[in-house]
Amino acid sequence: MPFITVEKFQKYSGVRDAPEMQVFFLEAAEGIVESYLGYELKLRKYLTLRNGTGTEELQLQARPIKELHKVVIDGSDVPVWRFEISNEFIYRKEGIFPQGRRNVQVVYEAGFDPAIFIPESDTFDGGEALDDTDDFIGDADATTVSPVIDGGNALMLDGRVLLPPDIASAILRIASLLQAESDGNVGLTGKSFGDSGSRTFVNYTNFEKFLMPISRWKLIRI
Repeated sequence: MPFITVEKFQKYSGVRDAPEMQVFFLEAAEGIVESYLGYELKLRKYLTLRNGTGTEELQLQARPIKELHKVVIDGSDVPVWRFEISNEFIYRKEGIFPQGRRNVQVVYEAGFDPAIFIPESDTFDGGEALDDTDDFIGDADATTVSPVIDGGNALMLDGRVLLPPDIASAILRIASLLQAESDGNVGLTGKSFGDSGSRTFVNYTNFEKFLMPISRWKLIRI
């Protein structure tokens, strides 16, 4: 299910027909936003193998990191309290991530809380809890890494990490455009020229103006 409920989308767009299709528009818009940002929005658990950088920082493939469960460097467990987390980066408080190929194993949770921020209210939608599971998303081969045991030693950011309003707005705007195109009016714009008649122009869909306001949330690959 998409972050934004059909009810909120209907309130935003003023269209209350075909809720099944509106779910499709919301999911498609969410996918467009995720493709632009470079990571999934929903809170997920990841297991990944990264190359050591030779520096104190290591970039992961999703943001914002909410909880760090496990770090293994060159086959040795390193207590998570020896790290700091920010956005998609983890930092060693002491030492570096030694250079190597896929020599750093990291298990972490990243993404935004399923509850979407509602500007006019202090209430939140309920969401599916992230259950304690070993089903990971990531680039690590589960057959080649050690079992992950979360013994309550996770490093966790305080508070809830909610979907920023500007990202929610981008999803709503793109979903509304997709909905408008669904009736066959694909980018059609009409203009009257008085006595000379009227013309219809075809505009090709370009989401850039909806995505630019959320560029600060984009994952920059280094």
